[in-house]
Amino acid sequence: MAGSLIKIKETIVSSGVSSVTLTGIDSTYEVYLLVMNNVSPDTADADVFLRVTESGSASADSDYDMAYKLLRADTTFNNINNTNQAQWGISGSLENDTGKTFNGHCYIFNANNSSEYTFITTENVYLAEDGTMLGQAGGGVYTQTTTVDGVSIQCLEGGSGNIDAGTFTLYGLKK
Repeated sequence: MAGSLIKIKETIVSSGVSSVTLTGIDSTYEVYLLVMNNVSPDTADADVFLRVTESGSASADSDYDMAYKLLRADTTFNNINNTNQAQWGISGSLENDTGKTFNGHCYIFNANNSSEYTFITTENVYLAEDGTMLGQAGGGVYTQTTTVDGVSIQCLEGGSGNIDAGTFTLYGLKK
């Protein structure tokens, strides 16, 4: 698969930014891959959120549905689902200590097809604010038939926060 990944855009964050936006999704590929490595929020307890972009701007309407398994090192898994949200929540409360980061990826389907919903699958792993190892595996749907051209990532706690560090890369998957 390594030869099948075509890098579209990469952003490396080394100091606080409110969000990272990666555009470049078009009709070239049917499937795109977002990879997030060593993501760290500026505040403990922040969650990672993902939105689609339309014409380069993040869409914050209430059309994001998601379901996933929350995998826990300290107990059994949980089933989580949310509908009609303003974004996809792709993590729980993160730790913000050095070396305790969020890592994950999302496959993105149908994004540039304005007659289909945009779907994602996601897998990630991170340390919760209390130090517990957690992971998520699941998927989501953006329930609008629109042309999506990218994604926007935020780390928020109580509606505010910054991304202090991380590498964000968008790839196209060549057939």
